[in-house]
Order: sequence, then C-alpha cells, then structure tokens
Amino acid sequence: MISVAEALKRISELEINTQIIDLEISKSVNYVLAETIFSPINLPSFNQSAMDGYAINLDDNLTEFTVIGEIKAGDSAENLTLTKGAAYRIFTGSMLPKGANSIVKQEDVRRIFDKIKIIKNPQIGENIRLLGEQIKKDQIAVFKDTLLTPGVIGFISMLGFSSVKVYKKPKITIIATGNELVKSGNDLTIGQIFESNTNTLLAALSTYSFEAEVIIVEDSYDKIRFEIEHAIEKSDLIIMTGGISVGDYDFVGKILNDIQVEEVFYKVKQKPGKPLFLGKKEEKIIFALPGNPAAVLTTFYMYVLPILEKMVGRKKAFLRKGKLRLSNDFQKTPNLSFFLKGLADNHSVSILTAQSSAMLSSFVEADCLIFLAENKTNWLKNELVEVYYLN
Repeated sequence: MISVAEALKRISELEINTQIIDLEISKSVNYVLAETIFSPINLPSFNQSAMDGYAINLDDNLTEFTVIGEIKAGDSAENLTLTKGAAYRIFTGSMLPKGANSIVKQEDVRRIFDKIKIIKNPQIGENIRLLGEQIKKDQIAVFKDTLLTPGVIGFISMLGFSSVKVYKKPKITIIATGNELVKSGNDLTIGQIFESNTNTLLAALSTYSFEAEVIIVEDSYDKIRFEIEHAIEKSDLIIMTGGISVGDYDFVGKILNDIQVEEVFYKVKQKPGKPLFLGKKEEKIIFALPGNPAAVLTTFYMYVLPILEKMVGRKKAFLRKGKLRLSNDFQKTPNLSFFLKGLADNHSVSILTAQSSAMLSSFVEADCLIFLAENKTNWLKNELVEVYYLN
C-alpha cells in the first residue's frame, strides 16, 4: 500500500502516448492545441475604421468637408484617395481611403446634404484600426498546448483557419460489476441496489468534455474477463467500478493479473478509496475503482482526472487547488490520508456530514474536497488545509 503522494507521483511519471488529429475548428472547444499557430495574415489586413463616421485628413486644417462617396464594410478602397477638403462616409470595419488619417464619428458632425461640419475635433489616428495592429503576419498567434476556449477559437478563425491540430481525446469504456446492480427505472428485489456509478462517471466525464461507453456486468469471472479484454482492444482508457477488493466474488484484480496488466499501483493509504488499482497494458490505461459511490467519485477527481490531463496534452489541472481555514475541528484515523467533502466560502471550509464512502448525499452540497494528510491525526478549527475545488 502506498501513500497518496506516491500514487500521484507515479501518475505524473507515467508515460502516455498522445495522439494528434486534425479537427474542424468549430468542434475544437476544450481540446488542447498540438501545434503552434503562426498568423498567415496581418490583422487587420488593411487600415480600417473603428466607427461609423467620416474619413478625413486632419492635415487639411478644415472644419467643413464635402462628402464625395461612401465606403461600406467589405468594399475595396484601394483605388480611392482623399483630395483636400473631401470626406468619405464610412462604416465600422470599412477600409480607409488613401490620405485618411482620422475618423470623425457621425455624432460629432452636422451634415447638410453633401456637406459636413465638425462640431467636435478628433485626433490624428482616432477611431482607426491600423494594418497588423492586432497581429502581424508570421507572428506567433497561439502557442502549442493552449486550451481551445471560445476566445482562442474565435481568434484563430479570424486568421482564416478552418481546422487545427489537437490532441485526440481518449476512447473511454466504463465497466460496472456486481450481481446486486439494477439499472434505474427497473424494479428492485430484496438485496439489490440501483446502479449509480456509471451515471456518476458519465456526468463527471461530461463535465470535462469527455464521453464514454458503459457496460454493466454480473459477478462472473468469464463475463467480466470478456468485457475487460474487449474494452482494452477498443478503448484507450478503461474505468471499472467494484470487484477490486478481496471478497470471494471480487474477480477484477485476479483477471487483471491473469491478462498481464502491468500494475502501476494497487491500494492507497487513503479514505475513501483504499482498494484503488491503476495499471497499463501496452498503451492502454486501466483503472479499477472501489465500488462504493462516494469513493468512485472521489478517486475519479483525484486520480482519473490527472491521467486524462496527460492523455489530452493539458498542462493546467482540471481541479483548482487552494488553501482555506477549517471551520470545525476534526479527528481522523492515523496513517491514512482523508478526502472529505467540504463547503467553501472565501476564507474557510466546512467539513460536511455523511462522509462514508457509500454516501453520495454530501456531494449534493459539496463544492470541494478537503485533503488531510496521513501524518497528522487532529485538525483544529482555523488550521489551513488544502482544498480541491469541484466547480
């Protein structure tokens, strides 16, 4: 059995081959960029108006101008030149005519027919977006390993890209084991429970823009082995729940050993989720999480998410960490790290009730996990503790 720190260290050192694909930019949100993007154009690609108004040359030293034409957004003004005393009606985003060095806003002029009189003097360069002002051709636009947020996607689209190279998201299979499991919507008989772990994991994965296939299988060595081997063939990441402890019908550990899955670690000195397995078979990653619902979600947050970060080339952790002061005293079991559901405010965090590994009810209210290290038993109110924010 290893410590939480050692388990996380082994995850950080685990070699995982990332795959790179070309992806349509409109579908790339929350992917990680696998290339550095250089701008193929100047942006803007011409001097343009930042306002609806009139293009003038302030060097004329005039307050009255004659409007000699109109330039709409999308029009070419390449062959248009301002003569002395002339102005062009112009609109936001429109190309400037030659000789224009200022845009006077439409509300700052008085117009009578084709004549305008300036009632508020602009400055040279005012309301003009200069060629290459946002980015110049061949400059770095976005660095490799950048998360593709709506803003990044919009910026890349402005440069003319329709697709980008990204780290491929893994194909994930969730396998839940147990004779007692019944799908929601069916009738329970005595001794059975509604299966919740797969919906919990699907929802957790979806929160971070991942999808998965779900398989529910009874406690049979042959049936579980078939599903595991099939999942390893077709998936990059397999997440199992239940059957990893040492009971007579806990077949998962034996099967993983029999099919020669390389163990990265098994059993962590923590609560909840002590019987936690991480393994590797060739390039495939296999998690066997405990069956208890709160342990499933906790170990997903603390161990599966860091693996997913590595698989998609993400440099920033999904969960934000911080330190807050405890709102209440707490005494824990010696030599075990605890992950406790908590409710945080700006300065402190409260330990919620219903901390059992079988109880998901406290996750209804929880917005963070509180980490209490194994080498300390008594925690006092106002002590600083490490928290992982869940939203």
